[in-house]
Amino acid sequence: MNGPTVIRFGVFEVDLSSRELRKAGLRLKLQEQLFQVLVALLERPNEVVTREELQKRLWPSDVVVDFDRGLNKAINRVREALGDDADNPRFIETLPQRGYRFLAVVEAASTKPLTPEAVAPRRSRRGWIAAAGALIVSSLLALIYRLSFSRQAPIESIAVLPLENLSGNREQEYFSDGMTDELIGEISRIASLRVTSRTSVMLYKGVRKSLPQIARELGVDAILEGTVVQSRGKVRITAQLIRAQDERHLWSGRYERDLADVIALQREVAHSVADQVQAKLIPSAAVDPPTGRFANPDSHDTFLQADFFLYQGIRGVAKSIALFKRAIEMDPTRAESYAGLAEALIYAGIFGFRPSAETHSEARVAALRALDLDESSARAHNALADVKKGLDWDLAGAEVEYKRALQLNPSHLLTRLWYAEFLARSGRFPEALEQSDQALKLDPVSTSSHILRAMILFRHRNYDEAIRISQHALDLDPSFVNALWWQGLSFAGKGQFPQAISCLTKARAMSDGAA
Repeated sequence: MNGPTVIRFGVFEVDLSSRELRKAGLRLKLQEQLFQVLVALLERPNEVVTREELQKRLWPSDVVVDFDRGLNKAINRVREALGDDADNPRFIETLPQRGYRFLAVVEAASTKPLTPEAVAPRRSRRGWIAAAGALIVSSLLALIYRLSFSRQAPIESIAVLPLENLSGNREQEYFSDGMTDELIGEISRIASLRVTSRTSVMLYKGVRKSLPQIARELGVDAILEGTVVQSRGKVRITAQLIRAQDERHLWSGRYERDLADVIALQREVAHSVADQVQAKLIPSAAVDPPTGRFANPDSHDTFLQADFFLYQGIRGVAKSIALFKRAIEMDPTRAESYAGLAEALIYAGIFGFRPSAETHSEARVAALRALDLDESSARAHNALADVKKGLDWDLAGAEVEYKRALQLNPSHLLTRLWYAEFLARSGRFPEALEQSDQALKLDPVSTSSHILRAMILFRHRNYDEAIRISQHALDLDPSFVNALWWQGLSFAGKGQFPQAISCLTKARAMSDGAA
């Protein structure tokens, strides 16, 4: 749009130079893509802007995207920002199958925000006083709002919801899931910020719940949500940070980089989040290329696929090992590929695919190579800890590695789980339960952390509580065999053998059925 850089309608102001939407002087957070939708409608008030025109403006021709869904969601979010109603619109009218029309009167005659001095020559004295009074009131309201906001409790916990895959290709789900996981890992490096685990947030993929409800269920202060699309060697992420208490948009951003620069993109998002919560990132000692670039972007794609299969549990471990090894062949300089391989090998031993002595020996090599490349890899320290515990019986050395992993990434769920099990095995039950508490905060709605606590309680001979926690895990997932196992053992510990036999028999039947 040529000419003025400030557009007004009602109590709203759109500043094209700073790319801000303001309401009565208060800045509203609006993602770049949503801002583009609003500007496109404001450019032609009372005219139909077709869906095809918006598609060309918002999505380049080389990007494959579920356009209908993406545009509908964008329009709905712009309406939410304006407080508009699709059924009784004041601002944005929908013309089915055609497009949208902006209804309100638009004033676009100034290059700076409205002030009493700027409009005095065109107003009567009474009008000037009214305008000045309105400005004073709005400024006072803005001040009160900011003061009340400053008294809000600080953001100490956050959940990164699964990034929405806008490629329109379901085969790209591993990429959006992987980018979500990596973003969780990067944000987990923010000091003093608890970040919900991947296992819990992935349960909300495709689930239509309000953000406050999700925040309550996960026990977090803020939600980060966004979209991701990959096309022709580029990756684009849009994200917004929302405080759960009042659904206030704290920040939004849009990032586009080459696939080779995806690490830098993730760190940029993490730094933006850190700025909003006024926290600091834990310093990284990574010796990956300083620019955060991948020497071979295809290796990163393969790494994401490997992680995708690893999170599928016993069914995906063998595939994940093969893919981690392929990623390493493509780019032997990436520490996290070795760290992922180490974890996958440990799981292969746990699940009995190969003798654990063999898998732990190979995991040691992979973990040490990861740490040679990047000493700050929490994942590698965690894997090395398990090797020292399970193969070397070096308990003191294992504990050093667990603590180093948690120092680097306090929100790394797997370290919390493995360290808690280590402490329980050592008979240090109060410390084990403390680590279990932390794991439950990171992973409140999946079964992993609950069943670990049941195991600790069983070993501590607190059978009643172990039975209760096992039941809670079964409420979350009735097919979870391990929950039946620990519940059955706990009933046996109490001498309630009929209940124990019932649980263990059911667990046996379910295990055979899955085999």
